[in-house]
Amino acid sequence: MRPEGLILIDKPQGLTSRKVTNLVSKICREKRAGHLGTLDPLATGLLPVLIGRATRLAPFLESDEKEYLAKIKLGAATDTMDSEGQVSFTAQVPQFDRDKILSVLKKFEGEIEQKPPIYSALKVKGKRLYELARKGEKIETSPRKVKIFEINLENLGPDSIEILVRCSPGTYIRTLADEIGKLLGCGAHLSGLRRLKNGRFSVDNSVELSKLTPENYSDYLIQLTDVLDFQKIELTDEDGYRIKDGITVPLESLDLRNHAPGRLFRVFSKPCFSICEISVKDGQPFLKPLKVFRVDET
Repeated sequence: MRPEGLILIDKPQGLTSRKVTNLVSKICREKRAGHLGTLDPLATGLLPVLIGRATRLAPFLESDEKEYLAKIKLGAATDTMDSEGQVSFTAQVPQFDRDKILSVLKKFEGEIEQKPPIYSALKVKGKRLYELARKGEKIETSPRKVKIFEINLENLGPDSIEILVRCSPGTYIRTLADEIGKLLGCGAHLSGLRRLKNGRFSVDNSVELSKLTPENYSDYLIQLTDVLDFQKIELTDEDGYRIKDGITVPLESLDLRNHAPGRLFRVFSKPCFSICEISVKDGQPFLKPLKVFRVDET
């Protein structure tokens, strides 16, 4: 059988997320592969890679919150907001105490607006922002809302801080580092970044890319049916064939009538595995297939 599922990779520094995904694809000998959440080459840590038919599950995982450990260098801002850019501002770093740093960090908790950095993988008119920036084109990015659920100070040095950030997808930690530097008045940039969590997945359960081989990748493969953690339902063969053909199933015989519309389930049956949701039409609730994986599909 062709591999399908999810592999948690501990991404090394220096590689793009796309490069890592391509290498995993080659190791697994499966062309269909995609990663969840882009990490810059500078960053390390958790990079979930979907393999085979499991790539179709990406929409259910894209809204998962993230957790990062970030190292921030104080006293210098750069044009890329990280250590790979050109210094654009310098200032002497005052002797900050822990309370001062904490008071600044707490200002970023909650829903905030961020401008994506010009040196980012975000696409504008089909082009990556960093491609346009390297050509000298000036692109004005619009602020967008992100949410920082929690931000904690882990370490405080004479000219650096280390913070733990739990945030919504789409949050740029580089931008956060730059904004922290502005509030502190001395400038700052991101000097190191490690992703620790992506939704319910942790880097503690990942494998280093250098240790993944064609012979052992199956040991790290989370199976297609276990990638999502929605409640499990088992159907009769008759209802399973309806789902397989994209036909809804009434909830009367499934004991699901107490669940609200929009609730998602992992649905198992002999002819297929599927992701379904509860929907209502003409006052009647039913199970609606969203993604169907036929057992006879290759």
